[in-house]
Amino acid sequence: MVTITVTDTQFYLVCFFLWLFSTIFLRSLFNRTRKPTPSLHLPPSPPSLPLIGHLHHLTSSLSHSFRKLSTKHGPLLHLRLGATRCVLVSSASVAAEFFRTQDLAFASRPSFAFADELPYGNLGFFATPYGDYWRFMKKLCMTELLSPRQLDRSRAVRAEEIERLLRKLLESGARKEAVDLGAELMKVTNNSICRMAMSTSCSEKGDEAEKIRELVKESFELAAKVCFGDVLGPLRRLGFWLYGKQAMDVTMRYDRLLEGMMKKHEERGRREGWEREDKDLMDILLRVYLDDKAEVKITRTHVKAFLLVSVLLISF
Repeated sequence: MVTITVTDTQFYLVCFFLWLFSTIFLRSLFNRTRKPTPSLHLPPSPPSLPLIGHLHHLTSSLSHSFRKLSTKHGPLLHLRLGATRCVLVSSASVAAEFFRTQDLAFASRPSFAFADELPYGNLGFFATPYGDYWRFMKKLCMTELLSPRQLDRSRAVRAEEIERLLRKLLESGARKEAVDLGAELMKVTNNSICRMAMSTSCSEKGDEAEKIRELVKESFELAAKVCFGDVLGPLRRLGFWLYGKQAMDVTMRYDRLLEGMMKKHEERGRREGWEREDKDLMDILLRVYLDDKAEVKITRTHVKAFLLVSVLLISF
């Protein structure tokens, strides 16, 4: 005969998980049977499951999953990803309604799990709540970052990257080697925008470029894990217990890398001036940071958060 003993710790652990899953199941069941609030006017929704909602419709390729859902159920859908609710828009005309006619209603983005625990939090332009800072950064993007004058200044950067691509194609052709043209075109785009942002080529050899590639790779892997916290609703804190230390480590490594690059840009700005023809995104942001008469006073953390999101979007 085999005797099985259960310690107090094991007993309490089993009780905790039974309570946890029972609570989640009952909340999901009541939310599902409850009639939707008429004032919400939610879009149509595909069939869902208790607890997980529409997560079973998603695969590792989100774009393919969303396209499949929109093809079958329509261009405007309401999805429930665990405890998180979202709206899927896959029509250009509907997207125009969101971002033009209803721009203010959708200007703010919901905070991701444990964002308030990280150094940058929601200070990045794309995650910050709608307000004075958001309006100021939008104005700065339109008048400085994306202005015809600034784009004309970066023409030489784009020409160099295209020339580099053509040279590689000729060399590969001479050696009769196959070339992944899609990957090379993506590299041209990433390098061009990265150089316009920080005067650094993100895809070539070099210490800074290697660190950026490594951090971007870790960030995307970590983002998939952090999303785990967003689907848990009241238990989203569990995501911080599991991945908070790793998220903090990646963020601080970004911070050290960006701080070093910012100091180099500040030294060059003081030496050569801030209005030189080859100024990049970091120069523009640092000039605003140093301007005591700016409409909105931004900090170094604001600059880093903006650049961090820009690097991730470029690489994505």
